[in-house]
Amino acid sequence: MTTDKLERSGTEKARFAQSFKELSLAQKGKKGVPLYCLYVNRPAGRIVAAALRNTRFGPNHVTFAGALLTYGALLWLAFGAGTGTGSALVGLVLAAGFILDSADGQLARLQGRSSKLGEWLDHVLDSGRIVVLHGAVFCFLLRTTSIPALALAVLCGVFLFANSTIFFAGALFDQLNRQSGPSRGGPGQDAASSLKRSVLTLPVDYGITCLVLMTVPWSGIFLPCYLALAVFHCIFCAAYVAKFSRTLARMD
Repeated sequence: MTTDKLERSGTEKARFAQSFKELSLAQKGKKGVPLYCLYVNRPAGRIVAAALRNTRFGPNHVTFAGALLTYGALLWLAFGAGTGTGSALVGLVLAAGFILDSADGQLARLQGRSSKLGEWLDHVLDSGRIVVLHGAVFCFLLRTTSIPALALAVLCGVFLFANSTIFFAGALFDQLNRQSGPSRGGPGQDAASSLKRSVLTLPVDYGITCLVLMTVPWSGIFLPCYLALAVFHCIFCAAYVAKFSRTLARMD
């Protein structure tokens, strides 16, 4: 390797390290963030964002790349995936798409290109993903198992309802909370309490759903796990709606 190439490589490594450090110091709050998102997805997204900082790729490019992986994998699950071990790639591709979903916002901060369009696009694609995901699971199970269609519709429909309600209620609550001014409670929460909440909310982390979807070739594992996640989502949906409604009522 020539001296010029060595210098260029060293400069690129220094830029990457600096970008990674900047993002590490400018992360969103950790309060109550599920463990997978906190210790797997955000750091992985940070690596992608730091690597792309000085390229022509912008946040929206990353958003669309993540959507391509996510929606492509879900369409394959719905209409093409079988019961062979290769179908486990569905979960892996979805996990990769989730990493890009974290990377786009971090890249926007690094490049100073945050925008209302980018945030809106991110939310639209995320909400659409929830609908397509459970529809894809329904189609896959209908094709590959002997479970009655009505039972599958109830299972996937209930999971979809709880999942979408959690997402929309949380997004709207955050918006209304920001409009009301500085948060009134958060800073007092200690590290142990925050960690406990991060553990408890793990079942409703989308990353865990991706991991469960890696087991689709083995219905004896996938079905109980999917059912368990559906139950957890229903429990958390009720808890979140009750909590958000009480908090918003106190703001009036």
